[in-house]
Amino acid sequence: MIKALRIDHRLMHGQVAFSWAHYLGVDRIIIIDDKVANDDFQKMVLNMAKPAGIKLSIFSVDVANDNMEKINQLNDSIFIIFGCAENASRFILSNPQFSELNLGGIAKKDGSRKYSEVVYLTDSEEEDLRKVEKLGVKLCMQQLPTSTKENLTLI
Repeated sequence: MIKALRIDHRLMHGQVAFSWAHYLGVDRIIIIDDKVANDDFQKMVLNMAKPAGIKLSIFSVDVANDNMEKINQLNDSIFIIFGCAENASRFILSNPQFSELNLGGIAKKDGSRKYSEVVYLTDSEEEDLRKVEKLGVKLCMQQLPTSTKENLTLI
């Protein structure tokens, strides 16, 4: 069962690997990111960063979409992490079964607007997230499980 979806440009780090995984009670993390899925060094680093006892899968968006039926049939509790809004949008638009997307960390870039201390969105990221929101997916910003959850409305 998929417990949560999160966008975090850092992918797996202390907050994700330990705080969120423990809070959600997951035994599998799936990273869906086109760039990382094609980078053997990044995949090795992420495998080393995962908590002991938690399985890790890394897919491109297309591979994740192709394997969604298998993912849904796993007996694991799953936490899905995206590296960017574009990958999250492409995945969710192909699998409109989710109710919430956590924006955990989207880096500041030229032309981005600040939405929280760790969430900065460009025009194209806002458009990607609007598409998700139009499906009925609630957008929220929450850095840690112990942090206050803030809703984000773009439409």
